[in-house]
Amino acid sequence: MLAAVKRQFSETEPELMDLPNLQEADLRTDLEHLGRINRTFGGKQAVEKMFRLLAPPVARLRLIDIASGYGDHGRNLLEHARRRQMELSVVAVDVQWQTLKIARQATPPGQRMLFVQADARHLPFRSREADLVFCSLALHHFSEPDALSVLKEMARVGKLGTACIDLVRSRLAAFAIWLLTTFLMRDPMVRHDARLSVRRAFTHEELLDLTARAGWPQQLQTRFFWFQQAVRAHFHP
Repeated sequence: MLAAVKRQFSETEPELMDLPNLQEADLRTDLEHLGRINRTFGGKQAVEKMFRLLAPPVARLRLIDIASGYGDHGRNLLEHARRRQMELSVVAVDVQWQTLKIARQATPPGQRMLFVQADARHLPFRSREADLVFCSLALHHFSEPDALSVLKEMARVGKLGTACIDLVRSRLAAFAIWLLTTFLMRDPMVRHDARLSVRRAFTHEELLDLTARAGWPQQLQTRFFWFQQAVRAHFHP
């Protein structure tokens, strides 16, 4: 059951949330469900752990959140940084304007969070412009060549470090997601996208190989409960 099946990725079968011109109410509901899943099943905690491991004890930090979706990871990191008495600013990057609009509406006024519409494969930032660059539970949305491009861009833009947190593909993970979306999270869009996401995810070995090919130095991998993983790299400023 722990063995991985072959990755199932097709440009002709996108996740529903990636489709253009969705009904805003449906997309908002899907994004809110994903935010709840992140809080309940460890995604939030995994991202916070990567931040603790990578963030140096400095007064100010700038973090770019790639394929930011609902923006919940960025908002959680801002609160986490405040608890640590750190001054953090987050740049949320997503290719879909409609998703950015919903994320901005969900962000309380006064938060140090900017929203930028951009392709994660071709980031509109100078090299080493941000202290940290994260891609949180989003890399499985990309084909392998595109995922490699995203990881290369993260290494180019990051000055102190990068982290990629994502799902892990296995038969057991697919079965667990099937149970979750059959009996608990029964929204049709969530059901479709969650089941597809785990089939599109990378194994531990595949993610390490991708980050190595993208030029991440001395990658460190962390495995989390609920079929999640992370790879991080520290850079020398």
